[in-house]
Amino acid sequence: EDYLSILKNFDTIFLIDDSPSMQYESRWDDTAAALASISEIATKYDSDGIDIHFLNSPEKDATGVRSPEKVLEIFRSGRPREGGSTPLGSRLDGILRGYLDRYARAREKLVKPLNVVVLTDGDATDDPESVIVSVARELDRLNAPLAQVGIQMFQVGGDPEAEEFLRGLDDDLVAVYGVRDMVDTTPYRGAGEGNFTGEEMLKVLVGAVNRRVDRR
Repeated sequence: EDYLSILKNFDTIFLIDDSPSMQYESRWDDTAAALASISEIATKYDSDGIDIHFLNSPEKDATGVRSPEKVLEIFRSGRPREGGSTPLGSRLDGILRGYLDRYARAREKLVKPLNVVVLTDGDATDDPESVIVSVARELDRLNAPLAQVGIQMFQVGGDPEAEEFLRGLDDDLVAVYGVRDMVDTTPYRGAGEGNFTGEEMLKVLVGAVNRRVDRR
């Protein structure tokens, strides 16, 4: 509870992978179950509501969502898009560039830190690494607090290549590019129940913005 309380200071965004591969096995149902659990906590702490974005269906994006029931209603309004891709980089770029612009213009005013939770099953079809590195460098240039932006890569399903890719975003960018650590990766091996331990819930929601939690 003490660690989760820091979410009151953050704007939380869920970015949901609705690419065709999310139809495989039970990935879409697993995502729904996971989203139901973590959104119950996220909506409790984000006073102005959470935002929901989809990789392939921006017309379904929603802002200021204040209940887990509404989160699931929005999620269930669509399905994985046939012929879609996994444009993780471009969607992150759109979210983070707009946020950086607001932060750079109004640093003397309160701009809430940003906590982005990405629910995805696999490798991106574009280049999220370059986007994340560019944003990290801009935050460094602006001398922003280290927890100003966090990105949690929450992997649904157990594809080993996807896990390696997402783990690289977590582990390699600091060493390779010398930028701040703003990415965490957490695997979800659920089978539709969405049952999390307290530690798992904490890791998903806070791991990208609190290094002590990440190390745990």
